[in-house]
Amino acid sequence: IFDAAKSIIQGRNGLAQADAEAERSHLFKRTDAFFVDYAIMGLLVHQNYLKVGISPFQQAKIKGDMDAEYKALENMYEASKSMSDFALAEHGVRSGDQNWGLLPFCSAVTVKCGYHIGGELGGFLPGFPEFSSWLGKNSSRSKKDRLLQELGHHMNYKISADKVELRTAYLPVIRDRFSTLLTDKEDPRATEAIEFMDEYGLDRDDVFETLDEFNLDPKKKKLSSLDTKTKSSFTREYNKGIHKSQALVDELGAPSKKRRKAATGEGEGDGGEDGSDDDEDEEMDEEEIQKLFMKKGKKRGKKETTKKSKGKKKK
Repeated sequence: IFDAAKSIIQGRNGLAQADAEAERSHLFKRTDAFFVDYAIMGLLVHQNYLKVGISPFQQAKIKGDMDAEYKALENMYEASKSMSDFALAEHGVRSGDQNWGLLPFCSAVTVKCGYHIGGELGGFLPGFPEFSSWLGKNSSRSKKDRLLQELGHHMNYKISADKVELRTAYLPVIRDRFSTLLTDKEDPRATEAIEFMDEYGLDRDDVFETLDEFNLDPKKKKLSSLDTKTKSSFTREYNKGIHKSQALVDELGAPSKKRRKAATGEGEGDGGEDGSDDDEDEEMDEEEIQKLFMKKGKKRGKKETTKKSKGKKKK
């Protein structure tokens, strides 16, 4: 897949003295290279195509050739337009319409991008093509979007805001408030911090883990990096009371261990008869499930060996 992406990006590389038949064959080869993996090929081209245009631009700048420098910038512009066309066409393929007939056009505009960035003589991609960074960025975006949604659900009894307003208007102020209360040099005010948490329906994980995900100032100290003494005193004080956020444990689908702890009081009062087999299956961790399958596999193996031995005896 990386070799296919490289052949698309380098364009007409190696066709300086080729005849028309060789050029046509090379064009079809680059077009077919897109379908090696059409789901990710556009992202690979987008990640690497500008690297081909950097070298001609730098060489022209060193020589002081203004025309060549302008030509290199013009090639980058045309290549970026081709990638914009690709983005629009791919959206038509992947959106609700799912117009799969646009795939050949997607292939053509990626080849067009390689042609423009490399010029008439083709370009050269130094090194190995990089994997698309968009996938990692999109994963981080999805994670933070989910965390924002959870925070909004926790705080909706106190505030009325969408995710954008929550991120830009509320979280910076809330984080600074907690930082002020918990990093007081004279005496960390854990009680005030807990009262502030309860007022907005936040729990301990929201404060020490989630809020740090939305810190844009690297100079600010993370709440998760507070000293152990401060965290321990805060935890002891927090565990003494009952908090509004605990009512959301079952509703938000907390991990099974937390659900067991939260439901301990109810289970003891009802004599433990409300627990079903499905709940027990959900509470099993990964290691227990693996052991269970291993035991089943051993039992099957024993049954097969006993059947074989019985068959031999009958013979």
